[in-house]
Parts: sequence; C-alpha cells; structure tokens
Amino acid sequence: MPDIFPQFSSRPGRLALILVLALAASPRSGANEPAQLTERTSEELNKLKPYTDAKNWEGALALLDRMQTNVGPTTYDFAIIADIKSKIYMSKSDYAKAIEPMEATVRLADAYGYFDEHDVAEKVYYLVQLFYQEATATKSVALQQQYFNKSAGYIKRWINSPVGKATGDAQRQDAALLYASILYNEAIINPEKIDAKLLKQSQAEIDSGLLGTPRPKETFYVLMLAIAQQEGNYARASEVLELLVKQYPGKKDYWSQLVATYLNLALDKSEEKSRQYNIRAILAAERSQALGFGKTPKDNFNLVGIYINLGQYGKATELLHAGLRKKTIESTQKNWEYLAYSYQQVDKPYQAIDVLKEAAVQFPRSGQLDYQVAQIYYSLDKGEEAYRSLSAAVAKGNLEKPGAVYNFLAYIGFERRRYDEALIAVNKAISYTESSHDTQLPRLKQAIEDAIKERNQVKTTAPRSL
Repeated sequence: MPDIFPQFSSRPGRLALILVLALAASPRSGANEPAQLTERTSEELNKLKPYTDAKNWEGALALLDRMQTNVGPTTYDFAIIADIKSKIYMSKSDYAKAIEPMEATVRLADAYGYFDEHDVAEKVYYLVQLFYQEATATKSVALQQQYFNKSAGYIKRWINSPVGKATGDAQRQDAALLYASILYNEAIINPEKIDAKLLKQSQAEIDSGLLGTPRPKETFYVLMLAIAQQEGNYARASEVLELLVKQYPGKKDYWSQLVATYLNLALDKSEEKSRQYNIRAILAAERSQALGFGKTPKDNFNLVGIYINLGQYGKATELLHAGLRKKTIESTQKNWEYLAYSYQQVDKPYQAIDVLKEAAVQFPRSGQLDYQVAQIYYSLDKGEEAYRSLSAAVAKGNLEKPGAVYNFLAYIGFERRRYDEALIAVNKAISYTESSHDTQLPRLKQAIEDAIKERNQVKTTAPRSL
C-alpha cells in the first residue's frame, strides 16, 4: 500500500522567516486596541537579521531566549518572540522543540487577540502537523496516544474555524484527509487491540470529505481501503479496490491487492460464495494481465491455482502447459507434477505420462517422477510398463517415501512372477522406518518366499530330459 499519511509541510502558510520578522515589527490587532512591540524588543529584533542571514540558528535562539527573559509572559512581545522561535526550530527541522513556543503563541492569541484569525489558523495547522510528526516518530505508545490526541484536537479546531470553513476545495480535502489519517493512526497504535470506534470516526471524516468535493483525491479511497482491511471487511475492501482500478488502471499494486482480496473472500465456507469470489479473482487477474500487469511466473501460476480451485482442470492444464513450455511459469518439478495431475483430472492419463516423462528429462535425478508414471501405468493395467518405471525410480533415488516405492515394486514384481527381484524389493521396503507399521509387508514377503520355494521345488522334482 502506498504511503497515505501526510508528512510535515508548511501549508497552509509559508515558512518565511523574513516575513515573520516583518510581522513582528508591525502592530497586531488586539481585542480592544492595537498591540505593539516595545521599543526595546523592536531594537533587539533588529540584531536577529545577521544570525538568520548566516543561518546561525543557535545564535538566533540564544538571542531570543535572552529577550524573552526581559518581557512579561502574557505580553505581545512574548508572543512574537515565541512565534519566531517556533519558526526557527522548524527551519532547522527540530520539530519537537517548535511545539512549545508555537502552542504558547496560540494560547496568547486566544487570550489576548494578538493575531488575526488567519494568522492563528496558520499556527494551529502547523501544530496539527508538528504533533502528527512527533506521534509517528516516537515508539512510545503513551506518547503516540498523547500526540495524536493533540493533533486531532487542533485539526478539528482548524476545520471548524472561519478560515477552515472558507478555504478552497483542495485545502479542505487535505484537512479532511489529515484528520481521518490522524484518527486511523491512533486507532492502530496497538495492533493487538485495534480501536474500532476510532476507525469508524476516521471513516466518517472520509465520508464527509468525499461529500464535500466533486473531485475526491485518490488518498481518500486508499485510506478507506486501509480501514476496511483493519476491520476485516474484505467485501468492502474489494469494492474500494474495484473503484481504484477503474479510476487508476495503470497502478499495478491495486490490481494485485484486488486479486488477493477476492482470493481471501473465496475462503468462505459457502461453496457458492467461494465459487463466485474465485471467478472474480480470475476476472481481476485477467483484466490486470490485459493491461500488462500480473504476468510474473508466480502470478501466472496463481491463476492456474484458481482455476484448479474451481475444478476447471481443462483451463488449468492449458495455461500450465503453455506456461511451462514458454517459461512464463517457473519450471519446477512440483509444477510439472501439477500439470500431470491436471491431465489426470480431465481423464487424459497418457498425456499425464508424457508430461512426467518430459519432466524426467529436465530432472534426471528424481525417481519420484518415474514413481508417478508407474502409478498411472498400473491404473491402466500396464503392469510391465509400471514395473520398468518403478525400477527406474529406485535406481535414481530421491524419493519422497522410498519404503512405499519399494513396496509397490515388490508387489508388482510378485504379480509379474519376478520373485527374486520382488524379494529384494520387499526386504528393502521393510528396512525403512516408515514401513514399520505396515502389516501387509510381512505377508507380502511370506507370499514371495513361498512362491520362491514352490518354484524351486518344481525345478527339483521336474523330470530330466533324456
């Protein structure tokens, strides 16, 4: 998922220290009479320019700290100095330290009307971002909670202010998205205990933002998707993703998420619903491929798997065979085995045998493939072919369950009256731990030994030719 949460920015105002200094030297409108800097503070502020021109922020801050000790904590001078300090801290990317003087400025503006509503709104918006920045930077859950609460309080104030209500569409969307993002982040602070109430509040802010503009930003829908996923509402998530791929068809990540979401929904216990969502997953995957996405070997194999889930072995076989031949599906032994299995499901055993033999050429040391060939031959009453394939299997080795293969070889050897080879095979089968619980093996061995004795007796009692 793309990063949907806003990083620190200077909007809605500009971070321009020169303008701030000019602002500081000008009278500000108070509640009853114009507020003005004292002559001493004005003179001291003139000494700030060389520091700011040289970007000597530490020197500038030291000067401001000295100035602040000489003015009352509720004066206009104090408010202006605090405002400049906060801007300097932001200029040097020391956002945590910018918070205290910025909040002090806003408190004094609220109490004494030192700044007009636009200036106050700008500072409030800065505080939204400053607290958001700190919340996402700290690892302390308690601090995250505190900072997100502060950020949410300030953005709510800004949205409800005259400036917020009168702002343009773009900035109004940014504010609504920022508020929704703050609520979302606060809701998921503890992944083990998601706050469902905050998620719903975040969704409400998204809905409000969407209703307030004819051209919603993409990030509204991305955040809506994140909320649906956190709530485990994958049906809702699929609806949002369908909207995203319709509006932004060139973004491949949305397509892959849509396919994955439908597959998640396909795990439904209802057979009918499972089938519906598997079909939707296929359609989403094929729509994605038509746009040039979702064509990796893994994607192609996953599509085959969905067809198999639906029991569409004919289509699965077609796609898998073509993919293995064209190298658009990874040529692994397991994938060739899947192809053979698919052929068997559509009642094409000889094609399955051909596939396994083709795979045996690519994986010459795997006896497992010959063992599977033997099983198919035996199901076709091709005992001799099955025996030869089993002999090849044990000769190559690398078997998943060698005891079972030797057992099968002994059984067919017995059927084919190859008693000596059968006896060797059954003894080999018995030697494997996996065969220790097989009660049929000792009986098979006894039958083979009895057959050998009978054969030998016949040889010794048979009349000699003259």
